[in-house]
This record gives sequence, structure tokens and C-alpha cells, in this order.
Amino acid sequence: MSPAQVKLLARRAKLTACVIGIGVGLTFAAAAQPLTRCENDPAETWLATLNDPAPADDRAIRKLIALYNWALDGQKVAQLDGLFIDTVFYELCNAAGDQLAQSNGEEPLKVYINEYFNDLVSNDAQTRHVESNTLLHAVDASTIQGKTTVVVTLQNSNIETPVLDYTGELRTEFEQVGNVWKFSSITLITDSPKLALRAR
Repeated sequence: MSPAQVKLLARRAKLTACVIGIGVGLTFAAAAQPLTRCENDPAETWLATLNDPAPADDRAIRKLIALYNWALDGQKVAQLDGLFIDTVFYELCNAAGDQLAQSNGEEPLKVYINEYFNDLVSNDAQTRHVESNTLLHAVDASTIQGKTTVVVTLQNSNIETPVLDYTGELRTEFEQVGNVWKFSSITLITDSPKLALRAR
């Protein structure tokens, strides 16, 4: 293997990020601790029934998901302002149901995301979060649940074309605060069943 290939592999290994993001240090920290079960267990059916939201609510939620993904790709925490309720819950899980990371509250979540952004910036990396197949379920007038397929690509200065970073399922819950929809819960389940640098 050439020195350039070794360097590329080393840089790729450092770019451990999820939809919200998790740096290499956080991944190793999670690996060093006993794993707990994902609260939103991948083995359990999510959205067994679908009660379509009102068209205006449907549009607002889809826009919120898009704003969230653009904020992640923009790598600026300020772009996340107004997207979460104060007590938002977040967890990162693998397909085996192991909880790899967890956060409670808007400010701790922003700190967590900012660490991810810093890692991307320091490695001159750009993500692109692509969402599709979003399904929404209106639980009641102020609560909507969703699930979305996510595909994330990664680009840095050492490679000419982006590479697939990971795929997964985003399980979400939204709460209406006043007339504004916000994330109240986010569970990202990567398609990989193993805890590894590629599972993020």
C-alpha cells in the first residue's frame, strides 16, 4: 500500500460521523463502555399504522427534516436554532439494537453536534445527507411521528468523488410548539449491526 493510500485510510478512519455526528473519540468511548439497548429498538415495528397529518403539517414536517439535513451539511450549529424542543431526545443505535450515543436536551445535543462539525472541519470533509421514503403518522393534534431512509456521502480533499459513508433509518417524533413544529425525539439506526468505525 502506498503512503498516499495509508494517509487516505487514516483520514477516512477519523471521519466517523452520524447524521447528527459522532467523532472517533466518542466512538471509542462508546466502545469502551458496556453497551445499553437502544430505547427505540430496531427490532420493534415503528409506525405500524399511518394516520396522515393535515397537508400543512405534512409540508412543515418535511421542511423541518430538510432544514435539519442542510444544517448538518452546513456544519454550523446556528443553523439548528429553532429545530428542537428544549427537552429533545437523541440516540444513535446500530442495527443490532446497541445504543452507541445518547443525548437529552437541546443544549447538550448542540454540543454533541458541534464536536461532529469540528471533526469534519479539521479533516476538510463535507457530508451530504440525502433523505427519502419519509412516512408520517399523526398521533394527535400536536404530535407527529416519522421514519425516513437516510444515505450519507462523504467528500474530502484527498478523494475526487464522494464515497458512501453510511445508510440507515431515522425514527423521529415532532411536537407542535405554538404554531411551529420541532423535533422532540430522534433515533438514528445505522444499517450496520456491528459497533465499528464504519458504524456511525
